[in-house]
Amino acid sequence: MSKEYKVIGIMSGSSLDGLDISYARYWQEEGDEKWNFEFIKTELMPYPRKWQLRLGNLAYQDAITYLKTSAYYGLFIGEQVREFLLKHNFDKKDIDFIASHGHTVFHQPENHVSSQVGDGAKIAAISGIPTITNLRDTDVALGGQGAPISPVGDKLLFPEFPLALNLGGFANISAQLADGRLIGFDIVPVNVIINQIARDLGYDMDKDGSLAREGNVNEELLNTLNGIWYYDKPFPKCLSLGWVNRVLKPIFKKAKINKIDLLRTYYEHVAIQIGNALKKINEIGLAEDKERRMLVTGGGAFNEFLLERIREYVDVEMVIPDDELVKFKEALIIGLLGILRMEGKPNVYATVTGADKDTINGAVYLPPPETT
Repeated sequence: MSKEYKVIGIMSGSSLDGLDISYARYWQEEGDEKWNFEFIKTELMPYPRKWQLRLGNLAYQDAITYLKTSAYYGLFIGEQVREFLLKHNFDKKDIDFIASHGHTVFHQPENHVSSQVGDGAKIAAISGIPTITNLRDTDVALGGQGAPISPVGDKLLFPEFPLALNLGGFANISAQLADGRLIGFDIVPVNVIINQIARDLGYDMDKDGSLAREGNVNEELLNTLNGIWYYDKPFPKCLSLGWVNRVLKPIFKKAKINKIDLLRTYYEHVAIQIGNALKKINEIGLAEDKERRMLVTGGGAFNEFLLERIREYVDVEMVIPDDELVKFKEALIIGLLGILRMEGKPNVYATVTGADKDTINGAVYLPPPETT
């Protein structure tokens, strides 16, 4: 067996509900490309309201506010890790390192920019644990989209699934193709829209899709949404909150329908676009040595009505794993990307992002030496 790692992976998604923390053990059998894992402990550390507001509005602030927020957010993450260790009686000496994705504020790969706040030096200093951050920068420097970064983890942790669908703030997909390529791309915004409409209706979320079930599909709006240029754009491609604000929200404002019908129509839009994405992948050809199954994770995997609608448009078996993996797969993958960085192996593939070549991403920050 190759070297074993114990890593804390940290992810902050566009939903701004908190920090996903995955403390897991990873190992690889001799001669096997697959990485094995077991969760030691996982936890969502909820954001205080002030952090939801600061991160949610940061794209509209000045440069010094951005820098201060990144610094204090790094301190905050370091403190959350310390609390996590103390709460569960873990010794930091047992942890090889932290891999932190940070929180994305700007994503403009066409300008060689992908910006995640959460200063790695601050995390390492406060937690006392080596920390890896900036997991997209080298790929973006070489012309890559910098996203999605989960396909490498999907391939190495779950190679038995030729398809992996994440239903988070955005839906993104990973696919292992018959020609040996690994690809991945963002399909459509999901929970960033569904949660916002639910909040407009006075709810935190649309639990199980119960609100959307009561609505009717507006065909005119559905056709407008399905006609958005992004969906016909060839991959590699990715989405951002900026795209949502520029493209989707103006369409919603023009729609003269009630919120329930808007929500129901959007569910149908998401399902159709996921189905269309699979059709495009099928035209290229999935890896032939694997069963036609798709691993489905992310918060949307708990939304039964959303899953019902997606099943109407896809021709593969959708596999929903246990709740822990549904919630923490992205943080688990961030931990693996850190391992690949430490081993000097590519952790972002050019076939996914469109970069000039595969890249090794991640800046490493060491904590101050222990004093006796």
